[in-house]
Amino acid sequence: MKKLLMLTACVMLLGVAGNAFAMIDWAGNVWPPDGHDIVPTSPVDVYAQVYKDLVTGDPGQGVGINGVLYYETDIAAETSVPMFFNTDVGANDEYTGQIPQAALLGANTVTVRVVFNDETDGTEYVVTPVTYNVIPVLPVDVTVRFYLCMSGAETTGEPCVIGSAAEIGGWGAGVMMMAHGTPELYYVEVTFLAGGNPSFEYKYKKDLCTTWESTANRLVTLPTDGTTFVEFAADSWEFLPITCGMGNTLEEDKEICFQVCMDGVETLGGVCTIGGIPELGNWGVGTPATLVGLDLFQTCVTFPAGTAIPLNIEYKFKKDACETWESVGNRLIVLDNSLDTETTVTHSWDDGPGVCLPVAIEEASWGTIKGMYR
Repeated sequence: MKKLLMLTACVMLLGVAGNAFAMIDWAGNVWPPDGHDIVPTSPVDVYAQVYKDLVTGDPGQGVGINGVLYYETDIAAETSVPMFFNTDVGANDEYTGQIPQAALLGANTVTVRVVFNDETDGTEYVVTPVTYNVIPVLPVDVTVRFYLCMSGAETTGEPCVIGSAAEIGGWGAGVMMMAHGTPELYYVEVTFLAGGNPSFEYKYKKDLCTTWESTANRLVTLPTDGTTFVEFAADSWEFLPITCGMGNTLEEDKEICFQVCMDGVETLGGVCTIGGIPELGNWGVGTPATLVGLDLFQTCVTFPAGTAIPLNIEYKFKKDACETWESVGNRLIVLDNSLDTETTVTHSWDDGPGVCLPVAIEEASWGTIKGMYR
């Protein structure tokens, strides 16, 4: 009996040790994203997330995990600063580190990479590096006029514009918009002050500035040539096909093929494309991709003439029988009459280093998915 109890205890201890010493499963979601514009007038906070099964899902910082932020500019060698636990994001732990302002002075670019260390087994997880552009600040005040067409979406009150710039709330309190003479159209003018970052992200909230758009942020860069007034083209709520008496339609059928290169990436089953339009599953069930070349998968969608445009199509890819998401942000292509009749957009999984030979479009043999929505 004692031997049986001892054996059971040993098995239990081995099970606990196996969980404790498992390696980090994933890390990514670096913010700001790759290609973001920053200014050298203040330090830059960088965020990244990490996931380890049975560790980061608990409240607070996961045991044994630490982060380091490495940064290198085009004029100075790489250096590092520690990252600190910031908050829980679902089952992920989010960490933050800061690029000092002094490192940005005189630089044109800064490349950062995040490394998470797992003290329980001595391993590390290196996140794909991202590069930021260090750009000049606004030389003068710039007044921007925003337009928003609700495009048939119901609202119980005026919408507001909100974003990363302080002038539109710094993601806190948005700026209320006013009704335009055109039904469903709203507008507001906001002055962005000299000395600020000309690049910023924004989106909208409706129902008296209480309900967020569920789609990705919009990114713009204001002119730095002394321009003092900019009028944006009208946006539509959640990138719906724009109405408000200003929408257009496709003059001919347009086919878009979404390709992902899986070179060097394991997948336990098929690959699919998923996105914010019905033809790509409305972020629910992805549309299967076909293997069209060595490690190259493709999903094609045809949008018929008469489709309301412009249509902003957000998308990304999933693998492992359409179960595992990419960790990068949503990709975007705009459907309008300027696109070629046949357009192919090609990416590598998670924007990694994989390379696949290009393959020409062969609609008949690849079973193009016809657009069912006008």
